[in-house]
Amino acid sequence: MNGILAELERIFYPRGVVVVGASNREENFGRLFLDGFIQLGFEKLYVVHPTEKEVLGIKAYPHMMEISDEVDLAVVVSPLETVPQVVAECTEKGVKGVVIFTAGFGEKGSEGRKLEQEVVGIARQGDTRIIGPNCMGIYCPSSKLSNFPFVPKESGPVGMISHSGSLCNIVTMAAAAQGIRFSKVVSCGNECDLNAVDFLEYLGQDPETKIIIAYLEAIKGGRRFCQLAREISKEKPLIVWKGGTTERGARAAASHTGALGGSYQIWRAAFAQTGIISAHSTEEMLDYLQAFYYLSLPEGRRVAIISGPGGPAVATSDACIESGMELAELSEHTKRRIAELIPPVGTSIDNPIDLGMGSAFNPRWYVESIRALGEDKEVDILLVIGGSWLSNFVEMVLEAVKEVDKPAAFATIPAVMRGMEQSLPTSGLAIYPDGRRAAMALGKLVEYQRFRSSA
Repeated sequence: MNGILAELERIFYPRGVVVVGASNREENFGRLFLDGFIQLGFEKLYVVHPTEKEVLGIKAYPHMMEISDEVDLAVVVSPLETVPQVVAECTEKGVKGVVIFTAGFGEKGSEGRKLEQEVVGIARQGDTRIIGPNCMGIYCPSSKLSNFPFVPKESGPVGMISHSGSLCNIVTMAAAAQGIRFSKVVSCGNECDLNAVDFLEYLGQDPETKIIIAYLEAIKGGRRFCQLAREISKEKPLIVWKGGTTERGARAAASHTGALGGSYQIWRAAFAQTGIISAHSTEEMLDYLQAFYYLSLPEGRRVAIISGPGGPAVATSDACIESGMELAELSEHTKRRIAELIPPVGTSIDNPIDLGMGSAFNPRWYVESIRALGEDKEVDILLVIGGSWLSNFVEMVLEAVKEVDKPAAFATIPAVMRGMEQSLPTSGLAIYPDGRRAAMALGKLVEYQRFRSSA
């Protein structure tokens, strides 16, 4: 690893962590951070506070230098005016990384930016690097680092970089409900020192990280970002939601993290050239993430749609074509197999396959149709749409989809999934509440596979 990557390795895997400003007040953010570390089981924890003796069972010290053990990471939740002195103590102590949660810096204007420069200047006197300010810091389950209580303890293959601290927590929790787990999550805030490109380079080389997602409001070092993104995308999917794409959005970004965004036309061109998968909302980011997390890449772009209700099948066909796929021309053998299952009236054996209303009573029609399409060499991708009040319907369909050696998504209304929440995260399938959302996610798999093939 080069210098910056080696520095980040020590920050992600620290020998000790200190929370500066944690107190026993329930509304204290430092106490919240400390609670998160305790829940994940991080052992070498310390607190620095001018008056507290103990916080949540952790001994508190009035000054950093009174801690005799090695401390590599500090989380600073002290008042704005105290931050320079705290960073000076961290630098003297030899702390490798300082997460500054405290806000009121560059996002507030020129005086705040001067204060950021002062803090960085102090850190430069040693080997200390700054994350933030105005950020939530780091979540790394494998080293038991937490940026919020109640985050999953289990590690996974997804890395996340975000200019929004709240979005880190929202996405982490929402993805966890879908069975998705993370390797490392970084809220980088105002980026007065370490920035999103530094963390992108690290995650690109991190063996634990197989998929990278990011919410970005602006980039410091656009050329380096594009070079890294193109190289990383050849091996790891990179899903980016770019905030601040309009004039008003850019103004909001400036007041959020002090970021200055560029033209969205430039960003869109950069995404196309680098293989970045572009998302435009939390919903899209999670939808695309689920597809890349659970599904293999398709060999082609030919999709087969199986549906009981006819209307959603037609609308989903449009969405598939809009998303860069094409409707597969089914083999005659496949059509005959399906024709033997379903009645000739109120159904269709052409793609999209309409199993008719009777399929709600006959999950076997779905199961056998899925198997037939899974064996059809003219089909690269499956999209299954359906629902039933039968208790075994969803389980039978999901089991059939898992047998298919092709990427497959299942779309059904949320009401059908009630009672299945506990088993879904272990199903290993991409599941959506709407056929269009499933089609858009599958389309991103096709888009990324085409980039990989041409890169």
